[in-house]
Amino acid sequence: MTALTRTRALMAELAAAIGLPALPQDDTGGFRLTVGADTEILVYGGDDETLLIVAPVAPLPTDPGYGLVVYLLRSNLFDSDVAPFQIAVDDGGALVFWGRVRIAEMTGAALASLLDRVAERVTLIRSEVAGAHESA
Repeated sequence: MTALTRTRALMAELAAAIGLPALPQDDTGGFRLTVGADTEILVYGGDDETLLIVAPVAPLPTDPGYGLVVYLLRSNLFDSDVAPFQIAVDDGGALVFWGRVRIAEMTGAALASLLDRVAERVTLIRSEVAGAHESA
């Protein structure tokens, strides 16, 4: 098991960048943050070279409709504007927005900015899902 030296240092930089004394790991070994009003983001450093960033979005509607499915799947194409992030469904049927990012040259401030952008995209996806769900 790796000591995750770079990951821990980056998370300490992130804590300083967002004005917190520290970011403790949770029971899963990840770092759990709330970004913006209500976007939970989980950060895992499994190999100390990349971070796995996961943001729960919303339950997948049982009948999402063609437009929502196209919107969600389009986010997973090679030329997506959200790469390296993708939309997936977890084992409980909830949409998640996730991606792996390299940390070799990343700073805490850059990670904070990335997490802000992830939260903004999650908010947009939630509104798309809610809008499609409301019109169904």
